Amino acid sequence: MAQIDTFLLGVGGVSMLVAAVSILNVMLMSTIERRGEIGVLRAVGYHRLDVLRLMLNEAMLLGVVGAVLGVGLSVLLGMAINAQLLSDPLAFTAEALRYTVVGFVFGTASSFLSGLYPAWKAANARPVEALRD
Repeated sequence: MAQIDTFLLGVGGVSMLVAAVSILNVMLMSTIERRGEIGVLRAVGYHRLDVLRLMLNEAMLLGVVGAVLGVGLSVLLGMAINAQLLSDPLAFTAEALRYTVVGFVFGTASSFLSGLYPAWKAANARPVEALRD
C-alpha cells in the first residue's frame, strides 16, 4: 500500500505541476492579448497594485474552478469505488476528507503562485508603450 500511495502522490504532483504551468501559460497569453486594455486602465488612473490585484484574481478564479472540479470528480470517483468495494458510497474516513481540503488549498495556492509573474508583468507595463502596440 505504501508503494501505491507513493505512486499516486507522484502522479498527483506531476498533475499539479502541469496545471501550474498551464495556468502560467494562460495568464501570460492573457496579459499579452490584453496589453492595450491594461494600458488604458493604467492611463485612466489604475495603480500598479490595482492591475496586480485584477490579474491575481483572474488566476485565483482559474485555480478555484479547477480545484472545485478536481475535488468534485475525486469525491464522485471515491463514491463509485466505495459503492463497488464496500457497498457504501459514503464510507469516507476523516483522513480522506482532509485530503480533499488539502487538495483544494494546494490547487488554489498553485494557481496563485502561477499567476504572480504574469500579474507582475502586467502591473509593471508602461501605459504609453502598451497603448502604442
